[in-house]
Amino acid sequence: MANEPSHSASATPALGLLTERGIPHGVHTFDHESSSRLDHPDYAMQAARLLGVPAEAVFKSLVWSVDARAVLALVAATTTVSAKRLARAIGGKKAHLMDVTSAERVSGSVTGAISPLGLRQELPVVIDEEVLLHSPVYVSAGRRGLEISLDPQDLITATGARVAALGTPARN
Repeated sequence: MANEPSHSASATPALGLLTERGIPHGVHTFDHESSSRLDHPDYAMQAARLLGVPAEAVFKSLVWSVDARAVLALVAATTTVSAKRLARAIGGKKAHLMDVTSAERVSGSVTGAISPLGLRQELPVVIDEEVLLHSPVYVSAGRRGLEISLDPQDLITATGARVAALGTPARN
């Protein structure tokens, strides 16, 4: 189930981008749990558990609005984004998480499958500094149940991301 090769290198825009740029990566599949079985699904934690990888190495992509500008923030599954830290990282003043409909429209993916690679709209990307502590790191490939593993430096380069202290421990 996990660690299966993709049947098509361009199965999603994210995979197409990595293949086009020649960036080494792995493709991992899992049977995600339907949101109808969960009150508040945490897709990144679910991916870590079902793939059998450390949750600290699985990064979730969240679309935020910073001073009315869409920004993509990546933090580990075990972490939440600090709005103040995110705003500061890109020279803004106020940040808030975008609503689901807006996030899906901007990213081109459904919630739980937003990939930092191959976005519908080009967005500034900020990745929590914890990304540098893990190799490989895992991000969504743009479809629920499909994850990409890659070197953190390759992720930073491919997304043009800034690395900053964004995260705070998630509340359980």
